Amino acid sequence: MLKVLVVEDEELIRRGIVLAVDWASLGCVVVGEAANGEEALEAVERLSPSLIITDLKMPRMDGIEMLRRLRERGNMAYVIILTAYDSFEYAQSAIKYGVSDYLLKPIKKADLIETLLRTREKYLRRTEQLTSAEQLKMTIQSDIDKLRAGLFANLLLQGGAVSPDADIARINA
Repeated sequence: MLKVLVVEDEELIRRGIVLAVDWASLGCVVVGEAANGEEALEAVERLSPSLIITDLKMPRMDGIEMLRRLRERGNMAYVIILTAYDSFEYAQSAIKYGVSDYLLKPIKKADLIETLLRTREKYLRRTEQLTSAEQLKMTIQSDIDKLRAGLFANLLLQGGAVSPDADIARINA
């Protein structure tokens, strides 16, 4: 399940985002809200969201600066930017820091839901890939451990000497 943090300085818009979507039906849960980038950074540390929905222009710290700091800390949460500013410079900065999507306000509920579904699919694929990679890593480590144990046992049985033409299958057996 995707854990979502909503970051928006306008409380009415923030609450609208949180209340307008049936998060559970999308495989998501809103774990927190923040009114600016500073609050968001603190919330990310506490809540470990996998998706951040954020405005760009906010007091104290804007969305781009927040995103820059998150990436510097190694946080790779998906980020969807919602903004009224269609400036190419903002979009370029957002892309530089790896945003998942960039939506212009006013947003339609259907567009937000479509974006959330796409992001959820990306999240599931990444999670599946990580899980497969972790399983492969564990299998390889297990095989390495078996090889080491077999080689050690063979060395003990042969008095410490392994002939250069030793059969690896025999050593593993």
